[in-house]
Amino acid sequence: MSTARHTAPRADLHTHTALCKHASGAPEEYLAAAQKAGLAFWGVSDHFPAPAGYDAAFRMAPDDLPRYFGILDSLRDIADASSLTVLAAAEFDYVPGRMNEVFAELDPLRPKFDYLIGSVHYVGDFAFDDPDKVDEWPRYGVDAVWDGYLTNLENFVKLGGFNVMAHSDLPKKFGFRHSKPETVLRRMTDIYAYAAAKGICLELNTAGLRVTANEIYPAAELLRAAFRAGMRITLGSDAHKPEHIAFAFDEAAELARSVGWTAHTAFVRGEPVELPL
Repeated sequence: MSTARHTAPRADLHTHTALCKHASGAPEEYLAAAQKAGLAFWGVSDHFPAPAGYDAAFRMAPDDLPRYFGILDSLRDIADASSLTVLAAAEFDYVPGRMNEVFAELDPLRPKFDYLIGSVHYVGDFAFDDPDKVDEWPRYGVDAVWDGYLTNLENFVKLGGFNVMAHSDLPKKFGFRHSKPETVLRRMTDIYAYAAAKGICLELNTAGLRVTANEIYPAAELLRAAFRAGMRITLGSDAHKPEHIAFAFDEAAELARSVGWTAHTAFVRGEPVELPL
């Protein structure tokens, strides 16, 4: 999988820091990796700490937010003389019944962010993408997890408030697939239509190539549905280590071009910037 420098400007909009408690490496190491990859834009998008108590072992603590913004300021200062633009972002989750709490914490900070990523990592109390919970999949039921995920994702998109839909078939991470893929395609097609109407971009997330699924998120048939719906795309490595930056972006770009896209999107102060693939 290639992370080589390219002549066309690219943006990696989905990366993390050690503040999330499940990533490693110093911020400066990620910056160096982004520069080495020849990125035009590098988005730092760690897990937002809301609502209170939610998934606390895998995201920033509320008290970490000032430090997070300080890291972003420092990285921008370091990169100022280079051709790389450091973008400030956050990834936040859909938590049924608690989104008023999430937005109460997030909305006052929106001016600090260039863009926001929306994700779904839970169905009920089941963290379906947690490696330590793989053995629990049979207890919850594969189809039931997928169905619950799709319902949460649909509700999140209808609610809105974010720019990028992350890893939109994430439940496949450990190889668990819905028994009726046509159901996933049908429901996701509707979700993509809602997202396109709101201007939400679809993320091609290359982290799927680093796990059991061995496939970019989302799968090719879903990408075709998103293209038909009129969605724009972003590229994201979901980097949790410096060496993950821009991981397999050649493969992602080739896949996107094969579907029909010619460009991907970055966001600067909330405004989309189109970049060639």
